[in-house]
Amino acid sequence: MSDDTNEPPDPELASGLRFLHTMGMQTKFEVFEASTRVLALLEELISRGQIDLRSFEERRERIKAQEQERARVSNMVAVAPNVDKYKLTDLPQIDCEARLHLCEGRCCTLMFPLSFQDLDEGTIRWEYGKPYLIKHREDGYCVHNTATRGCGVYEKRPAICRSYDCRKDKRIWIDFEQRIPAPWPNQNNAPPEPEA
Repeated sequence: MSDDTNEPPDPELASGLRFLHTMGMQTKFEVFEASTRVLALLEELISRGQIDLRSFEERRERIKAQEQERARVSNMVAVAPNVDKYKLTDLPQIDCEARLHLCEGRCCTLMFPLSFQDLDEGTIRWEYGKPYLIKHREDGYCVHNTATRGCGVYEKRPAICRSYDCRKDKRIWIDFEQRIPAPWPNQNNAPPEPEA
């Protein structure tokens, strides 16, 4: 299947990938449990004077830097909290249409994980290399963002899109009430061109 289509992945492929990612999350939890045991053991050895604390700290800092770099470049599985997006209430009331010419829909450039509800519906596309983050086009916008900066899957949009409140988000607005958008993070302070 071409990655340029708007078709959801094959259901069997999606199910298999979801199983693998769930197993990955379980493995991550088990690694966390093992690391807490190792840290407790090290603390006990240090408190008994069986490990030189200074030598240990130097070695730990070196290994920590290596692991941070490894974690920075490795892919993680991300899943949003499982809430029923169709039952959300007290959603922010923002007149997006009246402000779209100012903010250029930049909330649609933000990256976030999908929920299992989104995945089960099979409508919202996600990044295959970064499961289960919302898929973006090369211009930085969500693949469901239209040429007019509207949402092509509005009725099925994720919970975070429904509950997101841009009013105090400094990535979007310097001052929401005064209608002053934040600068774009590129050199010429211009939004990406919409794809047709």
